[in-house]
Amino acid sequence: MLQVKELQKVYPNGTHALRGVDFEVAKGEFLVIIGLSGSGKSTLLRCLNRLHDSSSGSIQFEETEVTKLKGRPLRNYRSTIGMIFQHFNLVPRKSVMTNVLTGALARTGIFKSIFGMYSEEDKKRALEYIKIVGLEGRENHRADNLSGGQQQRVAIARALMQNPKVLLADEPVASLDPATSHSVMQYLKKVNEELGVTIICNLHFLSLVRQYASRVIALKDGLKIYEGEPLDIDEEWFRTIYGEEAVEVTIN
Repeated sequence: MLQVKELQKVYPNGTHALRGVDFEVAKGEFLVIIGLSGSGKSTLLRCLNRLHDSSSGSIQFEETEVTKLKGRPLRNYRSTIGMIFQHFNLVPRKSVMTNVLTGALARTGIFKSIFGMYSEEDKKRALEYIKIVGLEGRENHRADNLSGGQQQRVAIARALMQNPKVLLADEPVASLDPATSHSVMQYLKKVNEELGVTIICNLHFLSLVRQYASRVIALKDGLKIYEGEPLDIDEEWFRTIYGEEAVEVTIN
């Protein structure tokens, strides 16, 4: 469903973040992108959903050339791509329900959203997604009264309100403790398997990659240096990706 060819990204300051990256993503995959900080992982996700414009190359989504979209076609494309960030980006004083409903902004409109004028159908769907991420009964709790892992699960439910075909997750567990990290990853896997949403996720910890990914891509200095099965990343590949002095940290 997604084809990336010769993708390049050069920032105005001269930083060459992506250097001719190629890969494909099949519908229903759980693809994980790994690499050191600064390897181009976050830039790649932001190019995929057009938060950043690529410098050259091609991104095709279901046979549509994404890099050339503008106006309404671009907005329509973005509505099919959900995004989860490292730092949740919730409205702290608003309830879980209200935060989840903001995911329907694209079809609700700003005016109705400000005054909480959501359809009964959207409210029903929000409750379903809150249940899917294990927060049933907390619909009226304020977001800032939740733990970090619970807030990230609210962010997942909010993204699902877009009815996305692809869910991009940019270091979704980087701010969480090990036990909570597994909890969030398990809910992402549930979304992938039960709802059929394709996941593209940036991660640091190989122990999580081996447990949850169906396929892995490794970036280094903006180049794709590995593509394959998670369990095929042995000690030699680990040193190639992360450096000779790197030590693997395991999340049990």
